[in-house]
Amino acid sequence: MHRLLTCSLVVVCAACPKKGPGPTVTPQAGVGCPTASGVYVASYAQPPEGEQGHTGWVLPLHDVKVATVEGQPGFASIAPEAAAAAGVPVPPKTIWLLPPNAPMCQATIAGYYAAAIDVATPNIAYGVELTGCAAPADPSDAVAIALVSDAPPSGCKAIPPRPIGARLGQLDQAGAWTPPTKETPIPAALDTLIPAKDCTAPACEKLWSIAQVEIDKQPVAWAGAVNWVSGSACPYQTEAWSGFFIAGPDGAPVQITAGQDHPLALTVVLADSTGRRVLLAQGTGEYTAYDLAAGAATVGRHLVWLVDGAEAYQDLDHLGPECPAPAP
Repeated sequence: MHRLLTCSLVVVCAACPKKGPGPTVTPQAGVGCPTASGVYVASYAQPPEGEQGHTGWVLPLHDVKVATVEGQPGFASIAPEAAAAAGVPVPPKTIWLLPPNAPMCQATIAGYYAAAIDVATPNIAYGVELTGCAAPADPSDAVAIALVSDAPPSGCKAIPPRPIGARLGQLDQAGAWTPPTKETPIPAALDTLIPAKDCTAPACEKLWSIAQVEIDKQPVAWAGAVNWVSGSACPYQTEAWSGFFIAGPDGAPVQITAGQDHPLALTVVLADSTGRRVLLAQGTGEYTAYDLAAGAATVGRHLVWLVDGAEAYQDLDHLGPECPAPAP
């Protein structure tokens, strides 16, 4: 299987800097953020060691479940006719990548590809290769926001959530889990939305991680996960709750549940001179971009581009101790 890497994004939108002296060029006027329908997610692909295949940015567009991928190449270029027959939508004409920790760059759409995913539910992921943007300096920065815009969207800023509340344990040098000794509280506005559980330490530990997106010092979105962990050793018993929220018309948090085949996590809020525009949430092989207006979030793009095994979707809201997998 060709490796299409996914990770969380921490990006800053900026125009590509000029490199070295040269002739004076009048820059093209920048614009703000597109609507959510013009927000995609690109991945940096590279073949597993010892295998042949494409190395570079790709733009996933489609996925098809199949009975088997036996005999299918891990990654293969395909003709436009084959892509159309598989149901792959026509890609956008102009794409700008916002890679993590790198300047914005314009990508050029190249040919179509098909990637075989050999998991419990075999599937084939389709998309287009991209050229014109450098490889990430850090392999963990292998996912980028992709914006559809005729002009450089230099006025569009990607604002990631920042931690504002946490109560988390830690592993000691022997690998044993130690319950939390420090905490920062859950904001009151979110605390009222979290289910009440009978959980009293030390028999049960309540853990949480809360993050917030601010624009002009005003909160506009939140992400939160809470675990209730019981037991003193593996296997621990864990109940989990998680979600992401936007500020409603009155500023109070409103949970967003639409556009999620599997649970997604808040990645960034895109904003420009007009204010918050788009919220992007991601999960394994899936993402949704929401238009933000009048205290509401409306699905503008929802894409499942890769289906993985059930275990790949289980750790999104896991905060407690990790137990070793049982011996076969």
